[in-house]
Amino acid sequence: MSHGVTAATANLTYSGESGGLNEATSDIFGTMVEFSADNTGDPGDYYIGEKLNMSGGYMRRMDNPAADGRSLSCWNSSAGSVDVHLSSGIGNHFFYLAAEGTGAKTIGGRSHTGTTCNNDTFAGIGKDKAAAVWYRALSTYMTSTTNYAGARTATLQAAADLYGTNSQEGYLVSKAWAAVSVGTALPDPGTGTPTPSPSTPTPSPTTPPSGNALANGGFEQGTGGWTQSDSIITNSSLQAARDGSWYAWMMGYGADAVESLSQSNIAVPSTGTPKLTFWLRVTTQESGSTAYDTLKVNVNGTTLATYSNADASSGYVQKTVDLSAYKGQTVKLEFAGTEDTYLSTVFLLDGIAIS
Repeated sequence: MSHGVTAATANLTYSGESGGLNEATSDIFGTMVEFSADNTGDPGDYYIGEKLNMSGGYMRRMDNPAADGRSLSCWNSSAGSVDVHLSSGIGNHFFYLAAEGTGAKTIGGRSHTGTTCNNDTFAGIGKDKAAAVWYRALSTYMTSTTNYAGARTATLQAAADLYGTNSQEGYLVSKAWAAVSVGTALPDPGTGTPTPSPSTPTPSPTTPPSGNALANGGFEQGTGGWTQSDSIITNSSLQAARDGSWYAWMMGYGADAVESLSQSNIAVPSTGTPKLTFWLRVTTQESGSTAYDTLKVNVNGTTLATYSNADASSGYVQKTVDLSAYKGQTVKLEFAGTEDTYLSTVFLLDGIAIS
């Protein structure tokens, strides 16, 4: 019956990583029905098919999918090429950890082991909250081609919708994804009361500050002065600004994507040695020095600098681009992002100036 729910919502394609998410959704909601039924003859647990008299005692286990010797407990780059019933283990494992947290437990009279792929330990948010997050992500944010990186983004947004943009629930959801090798955990917001989603103010006049030829280089006036291909300029607490509250969040889809952020009619200073400076933070699921995902700095259509997943850093790093060739000219500045099919890279921009 849960396959019908999936077909009527995200309609996840039944192959690749989206197929694994499709199968995981059925295990997740089937398990929640079992808990809801509260049948004393078959108490709720995170074992799938434990009544089938199979040689191993079950068909699948959400707490430890790899215990069957075939299913995936942790994401890897080959996850999209295995049978969807086996790659579903990644989603099942995430859900168990989000709901129950780590450590050994007895649930429904059966032993459960909340092991992780990164040796982390943390508490769960409870199965009802975890199910609410999964359903909202499935019905509101996932699409037919969503992969595991996209599911992480969808569930984080769903958790922000339901429990606040700076909530413990969202933080623990991110911890559960990191524990199955999908992305990294968000900063711990502490135990304060969840805050409502920030509203977008009406942009105010964007006269450049003294010494900066750009308008609204720090984004504190919202989108004023900038042209964006998507909702790039944000004050979302899912990431951190370098200064103030607003910043530009580019890419991070874990799928083929392009984005651009630009400003036109910029008067490059005619004296001295003009330069572009900005703060950049790069976080990625990629590894190694190969540039799979890139952010290019274009001036009048010419690429002057390129950054990639290989430039990942723990915080913001200031970058400088020489604009001497454009001294005294009026130019268009563009940040152009490109992401490939697999794994995500996030580029955060703040404090952009031309002087």
